Amino acid sequence: MAQTPEIKKILYITLSNLGDAMMALPAFDFLRRECPQSQITVVAGPRTRCVFENHPDVGELIVFDKHAPLKDKIRLFLRLKRAKFDCIIDLKNTFYRWGLRAAYKNPAWIKYPHWCQHSSQKHLYKAIVALRGQAIDEEHFEELNTRRNPSFILNQDFEAVSDLLAGYGILEGQEFALIVPGALSSLKRWAKDGFIEVGREIIRKYGFKVVVAGIAEERGLVDTVVAGIGEGAIGLCGRTTFGQLAAVVLSAKLVICNDSGVLHTASYLDKLVIGIYGPSDYKEYGPWSKRGLAVRKNVICAPCGKAHCVQNRECIETITSFDVMLGVRLILEGDEARLKESRYRRILVARTDRIGDVLLSTPVLKALREHYPMSYIAIMVAPATKDIVEGNPYIDKVIVFDKDKSRGLFSTINFAKRLKKDGFDIAVILHPTVRVHLLAFLAGIKERIGYDRKGPYFLTRTIAHRKQEGIKHESEYNFDLLEPLGIFNVQQELYMPIRSSSQRVVEELLEQAGITPQETLVAINPASSCISRRWPLSKFAQVIDGLAARQGVKVLIIADTQHRNISEELLSLTQSMPLDFSGRFDLSGLASLFKRCRLVISNDSGPVHMAVAVKTPVISIFGRNQPGLSPRRWGPLGPADVFLHKKTECEPCLAHACISSFKCLEAISVEEVLAHAERILNDGILYGTK
Repeated sequence: MAQTPEIKKILYITLSNLGDAMMALPAFDFLRRECPQSQITVVAGPRTRCVFENHPDVGELIVFDKHAPLKDKIRLFLRLKRAKFDCIIDLKNTFYRWGLRAAYKNPAWIKYPHWCQHSSQKHLYKAIVALRGQAIDEEHFEELNTRRNPSFILNQDFEAVSDLLAGYGILEGQEFALIVPGALSSLKRWAKDGFIEVGREIIRKYGFKVVVAGIAEERGLVDTVVAGIGEGAIGLCGRTTFGQLAAVVLSAKLVICNDSGVLHTASYLDKLVIGIYGPSDYKEYGPWSKRGLAVRKNVICAPCGKAHCVQNRECIETITSFDVMLGVRLILEGDEARLKESRYRRILVARTDRIGDVLLSTPVLKALREHYPMSYIAIMVAPATKDIVEGNPYIDKVIVFDKDKSRGLFSTINFAKRLKKDGFDIAVILHPTVRVHLLAFLAGIKERIGYDRKGPYFLTRTIAHRKQEGIKHESEYNFDLLEPLGIFNVQQELYMPIRSSSQRVVEELLEQAGITPQETLVAINPASSCISRRWPLSKFAQVIDGLAARQGVKVLIIADTQHRNISEELLSLTQSMPLDFSGRFDLSGLASLFKRCRLVISNDSGPVHMAVAVKTPVISIFGRNQPGLSPRRWGPLGPADVFLHKKTECEPCLAHACISSFKCLEAISVEEVLAHAERILNDGILYGTK
């Protein structure tokens, strides 16, 4: 568009915070393009002067503190009045916009079109309407919104940054990630441990060096993050001017930061940027570059936009390093659209049965997180399995449903009321029970997906229950319930979180037992919930003695407190006196112990899947010939795992009501188990390695 002759002097009043000023910069660029010969006077605050003090398109910069005394404000008003501006763009809508005369002004009140949601768009829209006096369609607006003019970065800024990075071994053209862990508001600051984990993972997975930056006041935070990341991390806190930091942003492959001025600087420069969001509305204040995304969680109270929090910062505390690294992966692969607003904001998964069942459901949690990254995901489990999912990075909340304490209609209704407060959009019920189906219905969850048994009339969508046919694995049956959510081809990798406190307990007990770190541990689990799944103890005793005769191998017997009598009987049958650790650990501790072991030998029971989850090879012993109870449905999933199962002539199989003295279990020999154990121990077979 040709220059408007009558616009010779423009007053541009920008916002007080750096991030806001950067979001308004497209409006400044538009003014310069529309009126290339005009003189632009900028009024900026102390925090935003850095954007304009070296900008070649600024004719005059007036730095003014909004907290200045009234007499200073009057003095500034008189000074601006004498200047006789032709155009006033006041993005703060201050008194000056009202008191000064000009032929062109941005409207004091404006109704934005539906497509104009982000603050950067709104600021530009104000400037366009001020000069053109009419609305503009979205297509033309986007044409005006694509051009950037980073003239505030001087040549000497680029030269200084090039020399600075070269001093740390980052040469021109070499890819690195920039992490900025600080933010002006404490509510917007993600955990420093999260930034540390992300930095380490970026170095490990992508081979980038990681530059960590911040203002001088954040030196303690930045130094902690750099030290935590370790080798490959570079600290630049307080070592750059704003222009130099912008040059670092422009040179980086990827920027990861909180909702801060750096994020909007990266957005203005159209860089790959990941912003970690808590109380702010990402639709209005999120990354706005072509390849930017906001990592956030759809908690009930967010976005609140408040300066104070009464919810323990749940909005930002629920964000995990897995969430951020998923964003890194998607944005580097050009698949960041998956992190936009999803179909389901809040998802409930219910699995209220036993240990193995819950472990085999953990791939569902990962699949949901990857396909609905910003959704708030909770899982409802029984008290006995809480440890299996507490600390799982794919979920935001664990809801414990104790059916024994929630008996009766009134207890069920009260629990449903509490569930309703969580505002779930959808419930995926992996294990059918009338009570859970009813709870989902009473909680007002709009979509309820489950199997067509045990109260299916409480569900909105059902899948045929055919698990008894045993034609595929339990984990695959779980995946069937994800298909209505558009999720297919799910990986079967199990996940079991391990608390550091549990690891310390295991290390201390092993040390007290005289076990050195060099010794090979084999865990034996002789128990199970049903007699039809218990291999004879006499055979377990022979296996234990055979393994104990092997040099450098220590055998441990494990069982829960409920089955302590089984482990005591087994111990009395052995000659080698293995260590009996039965009843010594909670689930997290047992997982820690399994992780330390080279091999786990077990009946068909929950600990089998726990060993798989921590990537320890398993020999699992199966009886029963019913299809729905077979290894095909319940076998271990690891690549090095073995299951032993014999077909017998007992038809039909009566399982625990067996009248044939459990021939299927008796048919499995000690020699078979020892042969597989020797092979695993000799080859050092681990997951994916030998």
